[in-house]
Amino acid sequence: MSRSLTIPLLFVISLLYVVFAAEPSSRDVIVDDENPSIVYNSEGTISSSWSTTIPSLQPEGIDTAQLYSGTAHTAQGAATASFEFTGVSIDVYFALTNLTTLFTLPTFSIDGVVQTDRIEEAFLDGNGTQIVYNALVFTKSGLTNGKHVLEISGGVDIDVSGDSFFILDYIKYTQADDRQTGPRPWVIGVTVGVCMVIAAALVGLIYWIKQRRSWGRGIYEPVMLEKGGESSALLHARS
Repeated sequence: MSRSLTIPLLFVISLLYVVFAAEPSSRDVIVDDENPSIVYNSEGTISSSWSTTIPSLQPEGIDTAQLYSGTAHTAQGAATASFEFTGVSIDVYFALTNLTTLFTLPTFSIDGVVQTDRIEEAFLDGNGTQIVYNALVFTKSGLTNGKHVLEISGGVDIDVSGDSFFILDYIKYTQADDRQTGPRPWVIGVTVGVCMVIAAALVGLIYWIKQRRSWGRGIYEPVMLEKGGESSALLHARS
């Protein structure tokens, strides 16, 4: 294959790869605790509650400047929170103190199934009396790209650990790009059109190359012309 044909063909192959084989992109969405898409429920026991008031903790109080958007929801007892999202993964972030180890840890469910991959080590990260901000306490990946429901549930355990106590700061989930279901129709149309133009150009180029080569392959024979009574021999090309 000539070099003049190799470059256009490589361009077509590269274009098709970009359109049909490119990896799908994704984006992260952060949902603050005050977002109305999070539904809070404190029914169940008298001691269950949600509060938007930042709790006063001793000896160190919570620094609202280190909270996402400066807000948080504090849960006690069997309080629950649910959040519906469309994505392939989700993370939950708390503000933690070492006081958390004295209470029943909350559970996390996806689509009604309690998850066992709760990051229990995060609840033990309280450094003395230091508060841990942006603490990742739950993560779930590998979900199908569709609608899911996350539920955070506190608990009541009077005999052992006491009621749950935790501070929800924000939720982050990953949303897959629409391109993962296939290239958009207009992209396919443009690609097909470009390929057709390139194909037509290639056909024309091939035809031109063949014609050019044929011009140099004539059969020559002598032709005698008479001029002024004298003859001269010329070469006449017969294709």
